[in-house]
Amino acid sequence: MDVETKLELIKSEPLEEIITEPELKELLETNSKPKHYIGLEISGMPHIGHILFGGKKMNDFAKAGIETQVLLADWHTMANNKLGGDWEKIKKVSRFYRELFNFFCPKTKVVLGSDLYPETKDYWETLIQIARRTTIARATRMLVIEGRSEKETLHVSQYIYPIMQTADIWALDADLPHAGMDQRRVHVFAKEMLREMKLKKVVPLHHHLMPSLVEPPQIDANTPKEEQVAALKMSKSKPGSFISILSTEKEVHDALNKAWCPEAVVDNNPVLLLNKYVVLPIQGNLQVERKREHGGDVSYTSYEELARDYQAKKLHPVDLKAATASSMVRIMEPMVSKFSGQRAEILNMLAS
Repeated sequence: MDVETKLELIKSEPLEEIITEPELKELLETNSKPKHYIGLEISGMPHIGHILFGGKKMNDFAKAGIETQVLLADWHTMANNKLGGDWEKIKKVSRFYRELFNFFCPKTKVVLGSDLYPETKDYWETLIQIARRTTIARATRMLVIEGRSEKETLHVSQYIYPIMQTADIWALDADLPHAGMDQRRVHVFAKEMLREMKLKKVVPLHHHLMPSLVEPPQIDANTPKEEQVAALKMSKSKPGSFISILSTEKEVHDALNKAWCPEAVVDNNPVLLLNKYVVLPIQGNLQVERKREHGGDVSYTSYEELARDYQAKKLHPVDLKAATASSMVRIMEPMVSKFSGQRAEILNMLAS
């Protein structure tokens, strides 16, 4: 595959940012098998953003000849006090995450942090060397990557978290650290720090984050971009904002029926954006079934056409939601079918 074709695959939806594209092109021209990495905190049932955004991009990268890696960040999970910091629970849920990614991203290597660190010579020395060069002020600015704010009561472990992420990139020998846009600060930090320490040259890649299904909050225009993204994203900690990757057909339809989707409003409309970033790229079209008196059936193959009709009130929110829900059920069905036997056990464990 030539470099331009690889670039097009890498840049396809829902990728939003490359730091920087000329560096990425140079990497592809000089390295036939660059290494990628994305880290995932073990903090509950994965939602569609984790798999259908992050996982979709990993499959694109693999097609482009990139060696993809998922780090199941069990130590980070404890550091951020997720799942109550219960190590046994973290290990059990990690096993489910591993199976899920092995299924959806079969070409991706899945690595546990608790395996990586003992196997990596000088990991902890490198982490301390990075920490020595990091001010408390900068570590505080990176708290957004953990879904935290400096206004909260925090623990020292949560300040170590971004230092660990930087050390992870080095330990995995990753050329292409990858995450959602909310992780941008730590990747910029890692790029600068690893270059300063002459350890690694990296090109961060960031995909768009699936927005929350609830009405977006009012955000001051002067708020930094990463904080705006974090406030608007789909999150397991925000009731009603997300669709679990193992949601039943009824749960998907219920979630989308309740989703914020005002008539003719395109900006930040989560139902429209589900089509832009998931349905149309994966399925190729959105099939809307309507009674003849409501305009009859229509099929959309481009987001621009879909958004234009919605803004012109040629497509009603009820019809958009119903068609989107049906498409999402079809896209999720292989995973739901594969893991339906584990669903109750995982949900019970996460609720305990």
